[in-house]
Order: sequence, then C-alpha cells, then structure tokens
Amino acid sequence: MQKKVTNFLNILQVVPCLLVYSLLPGQSSVSGFVLGNDKKPMANANVLLLNEKDSSLVKGSTSNVSGFFSLEKIKTGNYMALISSTGFKEYYQRNILVNKEDVNVGNIILEQESNALNNVIVTGKKPLFEQKIDRMVINVKSSITNTGGTVLEVLEKSPGVTVNRSSGSIVMNGKDGVQVMINGKMNYMPTEAILQMLNGMNASTVEKIELITNPPAKYDAAGNAGYINIVLSQNPNQGFNGSIDLSMGVGNGTNPKASTNFNYRNKQFNIYGNYSYSRLAQLQNGRFYRRVKDNSLLSEIETTTDRDPYQRNHNARIGIDYIIGRKTIIGAIIGGYNNKWEMDAINHSKYIKNGIVDTQISIKNHEINYWKHAMGNLNLMHSIKEGESLSMNVDYLHYGNENPTDYLNSYYNAGNIHLADESTFSGKVTNINIWVSQFDYEKKIGTKSSIQLGAKGASSHFTNNVLVKKQELGIWIPDSAFTANYKLVENIGAAYISIDHNLSANTTLKGGLRYEYTYSNLGSEKQKNIVDRKYGRLFPTFYINHKLNEKNSVNFSYSRRINRPSFNNLAPFLIFIDPKTFVSGNAALQPAITDGIKLGFVTGKFIVSGTYSYISNAIANFQFEIDTNKNTQTVIAANIKKSQIGNLSISIPVNITKWWFSQVNLDGTWHQMKTGSKNGPIDVAQLFFGISGAQNFKLPKRFAIELSGFYQSKSLSAFFGASTLQPFGRLNFALQKKFEQSTLTLGVDDIFSSFIFKTELAAQDDNFFTEGRLQISQRMFKLSYSLNFGSKILKDKRTRITASEEERSRVQ
Repeated sequence: MQKKVTNFLNILQVVPCLLVYSLLPGQSSVSGFVLGNDKKPMANANVLLLNEKDSSLVKGSTSNVSGFFSLEKIKTGNYMALISSTGFKEYYQRNILVNKEDVNVGNIILEQESNALNNVIVTGKKPLFEQKIDRMVINVKSSITNTGGTVLEVLEKSPGVTVNRSSGSIVMNGKDGVQVMINGKMNYMPTEAILQMLNGMNASTVEKIELITNPPAKYDAAGNAGYINIVLSQNPNQGFNGSIDLSMGVGNGTNPKASTNFNYRNKQFNIYGNYSYSRLAQLQNGRFYRRVKDNSLLSEIETTTDRDPYQRNHNARIGIDYIIGRKTIIGAIIGGYNNKWEMDAINHSKYIKNGIVDTQISIKNHEINYWKHAMGNLNLMHSIKEGESLSMNVDYLHYGNENPTDYLNSYYNAGNIHLADESTFSGKVTNINIWVSQFDYEKKIGTKSSIQLGAKGASSHFTNNVLVKKQELGIWIPDSAFTANYKLVENIGAAYISIDHNLSANTTLKGGLRYEYTYSNLGSEKQKNIVDRKYGRLFPTFYINHKLNEKNSVNFSYSRRINRPSFNNLAPFLIFIDPKTFVSGNAALQPAITDGIKLGFVTGKFIVSGTYSYISNAIANFQFEIDTNKNTQTVIAANIKKSQIGNLSISIPVNITKWWFSQVNLDGTWHQMKTGSKNGPIDVAQLFFGISGAQNFKLPKRFAIELSGFYQSKSLSAFFGASTLQPFGRLNFALQKKFEQSTLTLGVDDIFSSFIFKTELAAQDDNFFTEGRLQISQRMFKLSYSLNFGSKILKDKRTRITASEEERSRVQ
C-alpha cells in the first residue's frame, strides 16, 4: 500500500511538469505570486506588463486563487509590471529583463489603502451566485427576500438544493447524504435536527453559503452529495462594531426572530460573537393513505392529521484570536444551541376492509424533540516561513437529545361508537460526546506548485436509551422487544495529501488522496456487538481548470466519497405513526460509496455544469416495508443496492436594464434506483427538472423589490426509498428601503401557500400502494429591521476552519 501511495504522489508531481514543457517549448514567460499584507495569496489581482521605455501595454492577466500569475509568449526586452487590486496601493515592479529564459519576479506584496478607508466607506454588492473551481458560492446578503428569513429558507432557494421538511432531508443535485458545516465545522447531528437548527438561524447572521459538490482531499470523505458550508458573518472592521436584526412574521401563526453580532478588533486581539433567537408556531395538516391486497382481502388505511407545533431556538457563539508576533495566532471558540420542538396533534384513521369501514381510531399525541449542544475549540496557526505554514485544532463536542412522545388511541366502530382507549409511550434519550484533533501543513514548491498534507482523529461515544411502554389497568408496562439501552463507540483516523500545480497562466491542476480507517461497535445490555466493523478505504480527488480566454473557462473534477450510517439509524428506535405504522432504525445498515465526476463551463457570467454519480449501497432513511398479512407498514432506514444520478444545471444571470437584474437557475436530473426489498425487487427511474432564481428591481430613493422562488417537477426521492415526490414550489416577495446605517424590509413568503410535500411509492403494484401529503408551512407576512453600528475601518479578518468538520453532521 505504501509503495502504491508513493507512486501515486510521484505521478502527481512529475506529470504536471512534463505537460508544462510539452505545451510551452522555447517560450519566455514572466510569472510570480501576488500576496496581501498578511502574506496570504490574493486572487483576481490585475497584472499588466508594460514596456520599460514608453509604458505601453504589452500583455495583461490576473492572479488565480493561489495568487499566481504568468504572462506567456513575451519577446526579449526590458519591461516593468503594474500590479493592482481594489482597496490596495498600486505596485510597480521595474527592470524586468527577458532573454530566452522564463523570468520569475517572486512574491509581490500589496499594501492596503488604509488612509483612504479611514474617511471613505466602500460598499458593493456581490453577485448572488459565484462559481469556483470546486464549489458554488451563494452570497446571502445579495438577496433582499432573505431578509428576515432563516438559513433553511435560503437553502430552499439555492440552485440544485431540495429541502424536504416533512422527511427532514436535504438533497443536492439529486443526491442525498449532504453534510452541513458551520464555518467549516461539521454539525454532527441528525439531518432532521440540522433542519430544526437551520430553521431557527437568522439569515442575517450568514455571509455566504458554499455548495461543495466535489470536496478536495483536505475535507472528510463523508457525504455522498458533498458539503453545504454555511459561513457566518465576521466583521473585518477595526475597533468595536456589530449589527442588530429584528423580524416578525404572521400567517396562520407567528414567527418572531432576533439576532445580534459583535466584533472587537485591535492590533493583537480579535473578539467576536453572535446570538440569535427564533420561535415559529404555524399550524400544519396532512393526509396519508395505504392500500394492501392479500388474496381476496383489500385493506385500506386513511389518516388525516392536524398538527399544532412550535419550535424555539437559541444559538450562541463567541471566539477570540490572539496574535503572537508576526507568525503565530492562537484562538478559541465556544458555542452551542438550545433548540426545542414541541407538538400537539390530532390524527383520525379509518381502517377499511373491502370498501367497508371496519374501525376508526382517534390518536392524540404530544411529542417533544429537545436538542442541546455545547462545543469548544482550540486552534493554533503558525507561519514557519514565507509559503510554509501549519495549523492544529482540538475540538470537543457534546450533544444531548430527549424525544418523548405520548399517544392516546381511542377506538370506534363503523358507527362511531366508542369501543376502548389505549395509552402508549415511546421515547429516547441520547447523549453524544466527541473529541476531534486535526493537523494541517502547507508548503509552496517553487513558483507554480504547493502541497498540503494532514492527519485527523475523531473518537465518538454515543448512548441511546430507548423506552417503549403501554398502559394496562393503570400500570405502565415496558415493551421488552423495543426497550433497551444502546452504546456505540466509533473511532475514525484519517490522513491526506493534496498537490496544486499551475500548468500555465490559464491551467490549474489539483490532485489529492485521502485514507480513512473506521472502527464502529454498537451493543446493548441485551446484545453485545450488534454492529462490529473495521474498514479502511482510499478516497482520491482530482480537479483541472482551464481558462480559454478572459470570459470562458472549463473545469473537470472527480472524487470518491462515503456516507456512513448515522448514529440514530444504527441504534434501533421505534416511533408510532398509528397502531399499524412504525418508524424504526436498522443496525444492519452499510456505508454507501459514491464515485462522481463533474464537468463545468463558464462563459461570461453564464455557468453550465454536468455531474454523474454512481452510488453503491445508497442509504434511504425512510424505506417502506409492508406486511401484507398483518397490514402493517414499517418505515426503516435501508440500503439501496445501486443508484445512478445524472444532473445538468445552468445558471443565467442577466442585467436586463440598469434597474432590473435577473438570476435564473435551471436543473435537469435523471435518477435510477435498483435494489431488492422484502416486498420484491425495485427498479425505477425518473427524469425531472427544476427552476429557481430571483428578479431584482432597483427603485429611486434607495428602494428595491425582489421576487424569488423555485419549482421542481415530479422527482424520485432516494431519501424515501423508491418513492416519488410530486411537483412543488414556492414564490416570495420583498420590498426594501435602505437608510445610512439600517434597512427596513417588508416581505411575503410562500405567496400561494404552495410549499406542500406529496409522496407516493414509485415501485407500486396491485398488492400495495402508499401515498402521503403534508403541508408544513404556509403564506407568511414579515417585517424586518436591521441596524449596523460601530467602526468602518477595514482590516483583514482571519479565516477559521476547525477540526470537527465531518463529526458534527453524523449525530444521525
């Protein structure tokens, strides 16, 4: 194995060099790196090569993401270079003598225009969407309909992203297994709990969202669909500053929100923090239907539900950075949340046999899903010398969850005469403790290459105490078949190496290899070693980006990823939907492996990309298993043997007039699933499309209007196993007025109350069929106010990426 890895690395180093010499025989070039005050690479700096005698322009270019620039095909002569970037002083590099050999001018450091910034506030609006070599960036504050909204609502409008609130799932480019990070730190918790958290997080606290479909080797290999990285706002201004945001929403319920963030920065210290609060209480309704045929008996169950839930969220985070000399920064972060979801529901079920009502059941249930989280991080960043640095992180994460549910089942006959009452209870108490440590090292090799390598270890301890009981003659009796205390220990060790190389001024290559070893053991006091696994795998990544000219570029990437079973799905649990419908975990779940490729093309502001993924053992969190003899349905996490997904997306930003900007995103997806199940083989495929975007209108006196929304046609849902999701969509409106230091926004979310989830079993036959409908949100009117305060003197901010990236998403 060691020999194979060594050969792979040698190839990565040698092949780019051979390509360089084969592509550029006998040509002279002028190259170098552009750095900022902090010695970090500066992308998109303008580089002009001028004739030394008369300052006439010879050739121009820009620096890439590594700060590298190269001007090719330069004739023999004397030149000078002018390097510039917005907010920085112009720099002249003189006496550049070009003979027959390439010239490297080394590192060029640009100084900030600090004096001008003391008196001038520079404002600008970033584009809503930006395409990078390995990710799509969504600049949240560029859309006014995001004002007063939540991070979850922003994701729902993002191109290629589908959020299903009824199932608690996030799908990106047709694939589930999305990992969610906050500032580069993974949220190691169930997807439904992540949705609960994001639905309580004010969008005003977010700077941008990164959709990373093919993450580089530095990131954990977890997640079939890649990462969604939510980058919280960090004010780069010097002194004390911050903002306050208030919002109120009304519509078949209420939705108040409040958030604040602050930053204090001087020469050595940077202290920052944020806090947000939200409460959402909006009525919900739904309908579920199942039909089962067993010989001559046709059994049907029809259930309607009226739900009165509320969700209350507290999120807080505070951090500090301290600069030791010029080369070392130490930092610490503490944070956490306290999120509670509580619901009262009344469900009415009819049991029908051969078209005649047999029994009716009224089910009153009270459910609580209460999550608490605390985290701490210690971080060290050290610059060994120019172009060489290392960083170290140690994280501790704690999660606690209580999920009790009380049921009162009242039975009636076909004539609506009361027969009996039944009280049941199901619940679980979960505690997760995780230690994560990570080491990263980066070094530039010459003027055109850099290498990154690192190692990571994560140790997780998980307890899940499940209790199911029924009341008989006033006495609560535990159900021994489902009641147990589970313990899981999981250790993951990883190491990676990644190499960047600039083949030329227009071509960038990046390759990496990551190795991860996993040990998992799950047991209970009744049964030891329910799960006992040890496995290691290699995960390669490869990227190449070529700039055809100033407006056109192409890129290609490949990666292999893993989606490990979540903690919750491995530890068995039981939730009653009705007396004959259950939700359960599955200790037999296997990890899913995804091989994916992506080809992208950028022409001007238009972005076109195509992806293809092959997934082995894809995890369907809600696979339907129907017992036709007992007419019971179990919704269980299960593996899909084979899944293929192809996606084509187009991003079209257009300035129609000076006052009208249009952003339209088109998506087309083909999805195929093949697997076996207890109810027979499944072989289904679906072609579907989606459209999303926003229309922005600038009005006089600093007013603005925006319409935004999305629509998705009938699609195949891997999250629900072999089920289809019926067409759905959402349209939002916002009117905003800007003042000197504040903004006032009036908006309407989900104007037509069309955000409704409808599912049905795709692999149906004459023996069984199931479908469901759930409306979780409805039209809501909201009024929002935002106030900025404090210093406006710019200073470089520090980018923080901590160790627990993959860990904070797998509390599932």
